[in-house]
Amino acid sequence: MRLLYCLFWLFLMLFPPAHGMAKDNQSLPEIQEIARKFVLRQAEALPGNIEVVPGPLDRRLRLPKCSHPLKAFFPSGSRPTGNTTVGVRCTGGTPWTVYLSVKVAVYGKVVVATRPLGSGSPLSLVDIHLERRNLERLRQGYLSDPAQVVGKRLKRPLGLGAVITPEVLKIPKLVRRGQQVILIAKVPGLQVRMKGQALEDAGAGEQIRVRNISSQRVVEGTVTANGIVQVQM
Repeated sequence: MRLLYCLFWLFLMLFPPAHGMAKDNQSLPEIQEIARKFVLRQAEALPGNIEVVPGPLDRRLRLPKCSHPLKAFFPSGSRPTGNTTVGVRCTGGTPWTVYLSVKVAVYGKVVVATRPLGSGSPLSLVDIHLERRNLERLRQGYLSDPAQVVGKRLKRPLGLGAVITPEVLKIPKLVRRGQQVILIAKVPGLQVRMKGQALEDAGAGEQIRVRNISSQRVVEGTVTANGIVQVQM
């Protein structure tokens, strides 16, 4: 009987119960959550709503429970958007490092076409609306304010649901080459106005070269309104 008792305890020492082993292993969901929160912090400055989905870890993975707080990091070459990789490291008495894939998507509302649109005609509010899209996939850019689109014309036709990008919009020319314009230079507490002659066509927000009629000096400025060019002093 005593022999059986000793054999029983020897068996427990060599083969501990499964639930006891689980307590000594690091929780895999905890590793995933550490990675998710780390990526969220790194991407919080990005515009739009950020969604982070950690990839699965092999359920057969057995890592000793870390005696220190886990630390997440980006391996060399990783980035905080798209499909990326995150490392989670234990710096405790039994150190280990594991890597997992993470999908990061940034969603936001962008201007899209409500119907097929031809080129040339001015766009109105009935032609566009805001729609939620994955911003990471919009490599050609996007617009998030309908006011940036209304009144503009398209350089080429667009289909239903197409994202309207800055590149497809024609910017109305507010200044034409040879036109007389007003040059405005601002300094703290002072605004100077001069007459100039435009040397090229330009729309709102575009850079343009202008000849100062008084000094004949050629300066660069930004078109701010019809016939108005702001220059830096």
